[in-house]
Amino acid sequence: MQMSANAADVVLYSSNDVQTVSALVDRFERENPDIQVSVVRAGTGALMQRIKAEAANPLADVFWSGGLSTIGAYTEQLEPYQSSEREAVPSEYRSPEGVFLGTNIHVTVLMANDRQVPGGELPKGWAELADEKWKGKIVIPDPKFSSASYVALFGLKALVGEKVYARIVRNAIIVGTTSAAYQGVANGEFAVAVTMEYAAYQYVAGGHRDVHLVYPDEGTFLSPEGMALIKGGKHPAEARKLYDFLASAPVQTEIFKSAFRRPVRNDIDVSTLSKLPSLADIKIITLDDKRMEAERAEFLSQWSELVSAH
Repeated sequence: MQMSANAADVVLYSSNDVQTVSALVDRFERENPDIQVSVVRAGTGALMQRIKAEAANPLADVFWSGGLSTIGAYTEQLEPYQSSEREAVPSEYRSPEGVFLGTNIHVTVLMANDRQVPGGELPKGWAELADEKWKGKIVIPDPKFSSASYVALFGLKALVGEKVYARIVRNAIIVGTTSAAYQGVANGEFAVAVTMEYAAYQYVAGGHRDVHLVYPDEGTFLSPEGMALIKGGKHPAEARKLYDFLASAPVQTEIFKSAFRRPVRNDIDVSTLSKLPSLADIKIITLDDKRMEAERAEFLSQWSELVSAH
C-alpha cells in the first residue's frame, strides 16, 4: 500500500514485504476508522538514512521493522515510548529507555534440498560445509547487501575459526540478494543456502518435500528486529496506536501465520502454531551487537578480499 504522505494521519516507514504490510494496515484502519496510514517501503538502511536526513522536519511517524543493532545506531532520531506491550518482550530485545521494541527474530538456518546434497545426506553442522564435496553447492547472500547474512557470517567466523570459515566461503556461490539464495535451493539450483528460518519454512509449509531446515549442531545465530517511533513525528498519538497494534499478540500471531516471522513475545510459542521448534530448543550462539557493528567495515573488507581471491 502506498499513498501520498499528505493524505495520511500517520506515516509508516517499513522494510517488511508488501503483502504483510498491506494486510496489517488494512486491519488497523478497519479497527481505527479515524486514522489513515501512509506507507513508504524500502530497505532498512535506506529508511534509517532517510529518517536521519529528515530529522529537522520528520516526514515519518513509525519505523517497522529492522535489525536492532541498526536501529540502535540512530537513537538520536527516535522518540522513547514505553508501550503497553513491552512486558511481553524479553528485556534483551527492547531498549530500557523505550527507544525501540523488538518485534520478531530471525534464526539462521541451513536450508537444504535433499535432491542436491552430496550422497543424499543433509549436512548436520557448519564445519562439514568446508569439505571439498560441497564446492559450488552452497549459496550465501552477500553480507554487503544482506544484514541477516552479515550476522550469520560474522558469527560463523567466530564459531568455526578463520581457516574453516574461509574454506566454507570458497565452496560457496555468492548472490546479491537473500531471496536469490533460498529460491535457488527451492528450485534445485543449489544444495544448501545460509538463510533465515522464515524464508526456508515457507517452502516446507507450502508442501515442498525436497526442502529441509537444518539447525547446525554447533549452534546458530539470531537477528532480532524491532520498531521505533520517529522523534518529532507529526502524528504522535496516532503513531503510538499503530505501534501498540503492531506489537500486540494478535497481530504478531497473524504475522507468524502468514509470513512465519518468529515473534519475540514470550507469550507466543511458534511450536504450537507450526512445525518449527521453540526457541528454547535451538542451540543459540550469542553475538555482541556492538562489536558486530564496530567491526562491520573491517569484516566486509576482508570478505571482499576472500571472495575475490576465489
